[in-house]
Amino acid sequence: MESVKIVPSRTYKKLQEEKRMALFITFLTGISILVGALVIKLSKNPEQVERVSIALALGALLSLTIFDLGPEIVEFMEEQNKVALVLYIVAGVVLLKILDVFLPDHHDTEENHDHENAAHIGLISALAIILHNIVEGMSIYGVANEDFKSGAIFAIGVALHNIPMGMLIYSTLGEKSVREKWAVLGSVTISTLVGGIGMAFISGYFTVSLSAALLCLATGMILYIVLFELLPHVLRTKPVYASIISTIIGFVIVFVSCMMGE
Repeated sequence: MESVKIVPSRTYKKLQEEKRMALFITFLTGISILVGALVIKLSKNPEQVERVSIALALGALLSLTIFDLGPEIVEFMEEQNKVALVLYIVAGVVLLKILDVFLPDHHDTEENHDHENAAHIGLISALAIILHNIVEGMSIYGVANEDFKSGAIFAIGVALHNIPMGMLIYSTLGEKSVREKWAVLGSVTISTLVGGIGMAFISGYFTVSLSAALLCLATGMILYIVLFELLPHVLRTKPVYASIISTIIGFVIVFVSCMMGE
């Protein structure tokens, strides 16, 4: 009869405490979405802040793709099937385009530039950010569970680039009801924690291939937002210099957060 290995109670308690702390910082990372929403809510000029937040989000997502998602995908491509990963990125773009078709008409014209199109951007961005945050939540939990200090630094970095996302979503949903607005915000906020909880349950079965597929899918969705949603909107926004400055600020915020997470 095989002997049963007994884990000392202190060791077991310590492992459980580490898991709880990893989930806690994953939760706090998601709360940063609400920080961005609060910035918009307290603003005396929400329309101006809306324009700034969309430009911030453009810079933030560009920087995120270049300095965070891009290098990770390159790493995966060294070990995984390159063609398959590229197809997952394309699938992310196509998936968001399909979702786009089912949302209300939102052609970005001079008449609807500041309202209908902005509301559409908020909804389509929320869908992509939810998936992206689930993947990030998995990553944060995984890192924090191995090394809490590294996980905390990584979480701070993610939280920094979540703030412009919260600003974007809240500001662009300004004409929605309070219930709809907070339903969307709540879903985005808890998505990071959902990823962390999911990782806690499936960590023993999670494969590198699945991680790579999810990351590439999210990247494709982010690229769709940048190229077909945020960029056209920012190019139409006046004054141009304000958009350029805001885009640069968003870019730098995420660049710094990515460096902190390394």
